[in-house]
Amino acid sequence: MSNQFELAIIGAGVVGCALAREFAKHDISIALIDAASDVGEVTSKANTAILHTGFDMTPNSLESKLVSQGYELLKAYAQEVNIAVEKLGGLLVAWNEIEEENLAKLQEKAVANGYQDCEIITAEQLYELEPNLGAGALAALTVPGEWIIDPWSPIVAFATQAKLAGAQILLNTKVESIAQSGEQFLLTTNKGQISCKYLINAAGLYSDEIDKKLGLSDFTITPRRGELIVFDKLARSLINHIILPVPT
Repeated sequence: MSNQFELAIIGAGVVGCALAREFAKHDISIALIDAASDVGEVTSKANTAILHTGFDMTPNSLESKLVSQGYELLKAYAQEVNIAVEKLGGLLVAWNEIEEENLAKLQEKAVANGYQDCEIITAEQLYELEPNLGAGALAALTVPGEWIIDPWSPIVAFATQAKLAGAQILLNTKVESIAQSGEQFLLTTNKGQISCKYLINAAGLYSDEIDKKLGLSDFTITPRRGELIVFDKLARSLINHIILPVPT
């Protein structure tokens, strides 16, 4: 197996795998490198599985533009390769007067982000949609485009298509140091050296560590760990939508 590539991508999460798939459409040699034993093994496999419209992003921000574009791209890709999607729609439920007042502001934000489909509904309408919701809700904002998606299959699909197109996926391969020599990057890993002309840092939570190996220190990742309660499948019939909190 060659250890010389035109492009090396560090990190085989969803971003690294998507990049590898895209670059593999061109006639270049690619190495997709990850310290884990499988693709998508860290942050990419641990999320809420929501296909997010970006309705609540800060308008005109880079995040808003990317989330909105990514929503359309992933929705189309899921249909193309038959990845499971459930078109539930979301409900932001207001439980007090402050949250209820914020619904109109969130609707305005959604419109500013180019999402026109949000609607404020009454408590009566809400309980018609969600009869098992706890008592006391005052109103809700509908977000019909908020769907859920199988979060693991896109990663595997991206990686599979990249590999079939000629990319090499190097797992259990930890980058220990990086040096530059002329127009080449030299990566020293636990499995030997890899050289490349172009290098992409897609290492996620470890991307600041990779940057430091390149002599850069302009950002720091601050990891945060959340908690999810996973219900038995028997509880699936209790709700019909994605139930979201109203930010205050």
